[in-house]
Amino acid sequence: MATDLEKEKKKNLKLAIGVAAIGIFFSAGLYIIMFALMFLRPGLVFSFMPFPALSKSIAGINNRLYVISKEIDFSGLSFENKKEPKEKFMLSILDDKNPGSREIKPFHSFTNDSNKIYFLSEGFFRTFDGVEWAETKTDAAGKRPEGVISPDGLFVLSGIKNNPALNLIKDSGISSIPLPEEYLEDKNKKCSTQMLWFQSKLYLFWPSDNDFYWTSYDGKAWSRTESFAQHGPIKAIADDKRIYLFYEQHSEQMPSIYFTAYEDGSWSEPKALNIQGLFIDWAPLIHQGKLHLFVRSFSSENLYRIENKNAVNPLRVGSSFFGKGFFWKIIQLIILSSLVFLFFIYLLSVFIRKFKLRAWQANSTEYEFASLFRRFIAKVIDTIIIMIPPAIVTAWFLFSQDFWTNPFKLCAIGIFAFIYLILGNFLYHSLLEGLYGKTPGKKICGIVVLKDDFSKCGLLAGFLRNVMRIADNFFYYLVGIISMAGTLKWQRLGDIVAETVVVREKKT
Repeated sequence: MATDLEKEKKKNLKLAIGVAAIGIFFSAGLYIIMFALMFLRPGLVFSFMPFPALSKSIAGINNRLYVISKEIDFSGLSFENKKEPKEKFMLSILDDKNPGSREIKPFHSFTNDSNKIYFLSEGFFRTFDGVEWAETKTDAAGKRPEGVISPDGLFVLSGIKNNPALNLIKDSGISSIPLPEEYLEDKNKKCSTQMLWFQSKLYLFWPSDNDFYWTSYDGKAWSRTESFAQHGPIKAIADDKRIYLFYEQHSEQMPSIYFTAYEDGSWSEPKALNIQGLFIDWAPLIHQGKLHLFVRSFSSENLYRIENKNAVNPLRVGSSFFGKGFFWKIIQLIILSSLVFLFFIYLLSVFIRKFKLRAWQANSTEYEFASLFRRFIAKVIDTIIIMIPPAIVTAWFLFSQDFWTNPFKLCAIGIFAFIYLILGNFLYHSLLEGLYGKTPGKKICGIVVLKDDFSKCGLLAGFLRNVMRIADNFFYYLVGIISMAGTLKWQRLGDIVAETVVVREKKT
């Protein structure tokens, strides 16, 4: 018997080296394939990954709301063509019974009145009235055009011959309007200049350093330029009675959206809206004569109506990032990678069983050692069972209205999930294996944990073998697999330390 055992030990040593080589080559092969695909066919790789829209806005015309978004299209991306990812512009009707997006031509910016949306690009602009499209070519639209509609025509601010230029495009022709000297002389002004038409005047807003400047044009001259402190990106909009400036301000707790209104020649005190959270983007708009605010957070996109200085009646537009598409792609990736890994474990298990001692005689009883594949399936079942409670709690919070708007809840659920998965996983296996020798996963797979003398496991051994999972799990559980291949009794490191074995359960 001693000679046989010595031979088995030598054979197991060679087997362990072979398993290590197979595991390393398999892992290296997967990484090589992955990097080769990313290098040669990045479009194929990125098509499996969920990406939110880069930007999204809403425009209201003819009593309908239209969602305008800019997305990234990775299809066709490859090393040979050396193309950059394509920006894709989409248009969809928000209140359509059968909503669907359609791709539209690229544009730099858009503006709208109650009847049309104007999409501005260098050298031309396109209009959409809800039914028909029309395109107008014009030299008045230079680089990075921004526009605003007035009863007189379309005002366009753009870069022409490397200088900012303001033009009024009318049916009768194009009129050039001189820009205020303060605007032209401001070397620190940023690109995010905004224009508004309010009570027969053109208003110009621009940020510079830490201040926000504004002036108005009455058709003859620009008013005196005024400024106020800038707290963050400011977005301006006007209805028939007031100009509204919205901005995001970060407090010690969480970001909030503030707004101030210009009426009768003065600005009101800033007011914080009852909207807080982790915002991706937001934009004010006027629809049916009412002031609205479109807000994108990580979990949802909502359209609020602003009444009495409060945001009310949120209309859920859609999901911004963590939508059904995101979770479905994540599930697909998990299933695909799990199936590949499961197939590899099965082949490795067959290979190990072919060269190892499969059973052990003790006390006139033969015990068959549990194969790698059975132990892996049991672990998968137990992992699913362990993850059910935090998955339910997380899903509940993920789709709650205020979860992503409250960083404290976000942090709390993250800490809860982390502690539960670490501590819960350890206690689950330790207690059940120590007291009963098996978990639900092991029971389903017909295997049990015993001491290496084939007596009952015990709590201490149960705790010891699971503490060592930290080492066994290293490099995708390869350390544990090598240990099983190299020991007589199919023991991973945790089993060696705890003096335990995993065997097929005896049927009674």
